[in-house]
Amino acid sequence: MPNYYMNFTNEIDYEWDSDNQFSCAGFPERNKKSLQQMEISDKIIYCVTKQSKFMAAVEVVGEYFYSEKPIWDDLYELWPHRIHTKPITYIDDFAEGVYIKDIWDGLEFIKNKVKWESQVQGSFRCLSEHDYNVIYQRIREQRA
Repeated sequence: MPNYYMNFTNEIDYEWDSDNQFSCAGFPERNKKSLQQMEISDKIIYCVTKQSKFMAAVEVVGEYFYSEKPIWDDLYELWPHRIHTKPITYIDDFAEGVYIKDIWDGLEFIKNKVKWESQVQGSFRCLSEHDYNVIYQRIREQRA
Protein backbone atom coordinates (compact mmCIF):
# COMPACT_ATOMS: atom_id res chain seq x y z
CA MET A 1 0.00 0.00 0.00
CA PRO A 2 1.60 3.30 -1.01
CA ASN A 3 2.12 6.30 1.20
CA TYR A 4 1.11 9.78 0.02
CA TYR A 5 3.01 13.05 0.22
CA MET A 6 2.96 16.62 -0.98
CA ASN A 7 6.01 18.48 -2.31
CA PHE A 8 5.84 22.28 -2.19
CA THR A 9 7.85 24.03 -4.86
CA ASN A 10 8.23 27.31 -6.71
CA GLU A 11 7.50 28.13 -10.35
CA ILE A 12 11.13 27.94 -11.53
CA ASP A 13 11.86 24.58 -9.90
CA TYR A 14 8.53 23.19 -11.10
CA GLU A 15 9.39 24.13 -14.68
CA TRP A 16 12.70 22.26 -14.32
CA ASP A 17 10.84 19.24 -12.94
CA SER A 18 8.35 19.32 -15.80
CA ASP A 19 11.05 19.80 -18.46
CA ASN A 20 12.94 16.83 -16.99
CA GLN A 21 9.90 14.55 -16.77
CA PHE A 22 9.93 14.60 -12.94
CA SER A 23 13.00 12.36 -12.89
CA CYS A 24 13.66 13.07 -9.21
CA ALA A 25 12.29 14.99 -6.26
CA GLY A 26 14.64 16.91 -3.99
CA PHE A 27 14.26 18.03 -0.39
CA PRO A 28 16.21 19.90 2.30
CA GLU A 29 18.00 18.37 5.29
CA ARG A 30 14.94 18.65 7.56
CA ASN A 31 13.10 16.10 5.38
CA LYS A 32 15.93 13.56 5.14
CA LYS A 33 14.43 10.95 7.48
CA SER A 34 11.00 11.11 5.87
CA LEU A 35 12.53 10.81 2.43
CA GLN A 36 14.62 7.81 3.49
CA GLN A 37 11.40 6.07 4.54
CA MET A 38 9.76 6.52 1.15
CA GLU A 39 9.22 3.34 -0.80
CA ILE A 40 8.80 2.46 -4.43
CA SER A 41 5.17 3.11 -5.48
CA ASP A 42 4.67 5.94 -2.96
CA LYS A 43 2.90 8.93 -4.51
CA ILE A 44 3.77 12.65 -4.40
CA ILE A 45 1.56 15.61 -5.29
CA TYR A 46 3.33 18.80 -6.43
CA CYS A 47 1.95 22.10 -5.15
CA VAL A 48 3.34 25.37 -6.54
CA THR A 49 3.12 27.65 -3.54
CA LYS A 50 3.04 31.17 -5.03
CA GLN A 51 0.33 29.97 -7.40
CA SER A 52 -1.53 28.02 -4.67
CA LYS A 53 -2.06 25.33 -7.28
CA PHE A 54 -1.72 21.57 -7.44
CA MET A 55 0.13 20.72 -10.63
CA ALA A 56 1.36 17.12 -10.72
CA ALA A 57 1.21 13.61 -9.33
CA VAL A 58 4.35 11.46 -9.47
CA GLU A 59 5.33 8.00 -8.30
CA VAL A 60 8.48 7.00 -6.45
CA VAL A 61 10.46 4.59 -8.65
CA GLY A 62 13.84 4.46 -6.89
CA GLU A 63 15.50 4.68 -3.53
CA TYR A 64 16.71 7.69 -1.59
CA PHE A 65 20.04 9.19 -2.65
CA TYR A 66 22.15 12.19 -1.67
CA SER A 67 23.67 14.49 -4.27
CA GLU A 68 25.11 17.97 -4.13
CA LYS A 69 24.95 18.31 -7.91
CA PRO A 70 22.90 21.47 -8.55
CA ILE A 71 20.02 20.65 -10.85
CA TRP A 72 17.37 23.18 -9.81
CA ASP A 73 17.75 26.93 -10.22
CA ASP A 74 16.88 27.72 -6.60
CA LEU A 75 19.33 30.31 -5.30
CA TYR A 76 18.81 29.42 -1.65
CA GLU A 77 18.54 25.65 -1.51
CA LEU A 78 20.38 22.75 -3.13
CA TRP A 79 17.74 20.08 -2.32
CA PRO A 80 20.43 17.39 -1.89
CA HIS A 81 18.16 14.69 -0.43
CA ARG A 82 16.56 13.10 -3.46
CA ILE A 83 14.50 10.23 -4.71
CA HIS A 84 13.85 9.01 -8.26
CA THR A 85 10.32 9.55 -9.52
CA LYS A 86 8.25 9.32 -12.69
CA PRO A 87 5.20 11.35 -13.67
CA ILE A 88 1.71 9.94 -13.35
CA THR A 89 0.03 13.10 -14.63
CA TYR A 90 0.97 16.76 -14.68
CA ILE A 91 -0.03 20.17 -15.98
CA ASP A 92 2.52 22.39 -17.72
CA ASP A 93 0.62 25.69 -17.69
CA PHE A 94 0.18 27.35 -14.30
CA ALA A 95 -3.06 28.92 -15.53
CA GLU A 96 -4.49 25.40 -15.84
CA GLY A 97 -3.40 24.21 -12.38
CA VAL A 98 -5.90 23.15 -9.71
CA TYR A 99 -6.42 26.15 -7.43
CA ILE A 100 -6.42 24.98 -3.82
CA LYS A 101 -9.49 27.03 -2.84
CA ASP A 102 -11.53 25.33 -5.57
CA ILE A 103 -11.23 21.94 -3.86
CA TRP A 104 -10.36 22.62 -0.23
CA ASP A 105 -13.81 21.70 1.05
CA GLY A 106 -13.02 18.12 0.04
CA LEU A 107 -9.54 18.06 1.62
CA GLU A 108 -8.95 16.72 5.13
CA PHE A 109 -5.64 18.54 5.71
CA ILE A 110 -7.15 22.02 5.23
CA LYS A 111 -8.60 22.46 8.68
CA ASN A 112 -8.48 26.26 8.95
CA LYS A 113 -9.75 28.11 5.91
CA VAL A 114 -8.82 31.49 7.40
CA LYS A 115 -5.15 30.60 7.91
CA TRP A 116 -4.92 27.97 5.18
CA GLU A 117 -1.55 29.25 3.91
CA SER A 118 0.15 27.85 7.02
CA GLN A 119 -1.03 24.38 5.99
CA VAL A 120 0.78 24.57 2.64
CA GLN A 121 4.15 25.89 3.77
CA GLY A 122 7.49 24.19 3.99
CA SER A 123 8.73 21.73 1.44
CA PHE A 124 7.01 18.49 2.35
CA ARG A 125 4.04 16.95 4.16
CA CYS A 126 2.24 13.65 4.43
CA LEU A 127 -1.19 13.32 2.83
CA SER A 128 -4.06 10.97 3.47
CA GLU A 129 -5.08 8.61 0.70
CA HIS A 130 -8.36 10.52 0.51
CA ASP A 131 -6.64 13.89 -0.04
CA TYR A 132 -4.26 12.39 -2.58
CA ASN A 133 -7.18 10.94 -4.56
CA VAL A 134 -9.17 14.21 -4.49
CA ILE A 135 -6.17 16.21 -5.73
CA TYR A 136 -5.05 13.58 -8.26
CA GLN A 137 -8.52 13.33 -9.83
CA ARG A 138 -8.73 17.11 -10.24
CA ILE A 139 -5.29 17.28 -11.84
CA ARG A 140 -6.36 14.56 -14.30
CA GLU A 141 -9.59 16.41 -15.06
CA GLN A 142 -7.76 19.71 -15.62
CA ARG A 143 -5.29 18.02 -17.93
CA ALA A 144 -8.02 16.44 -20.08
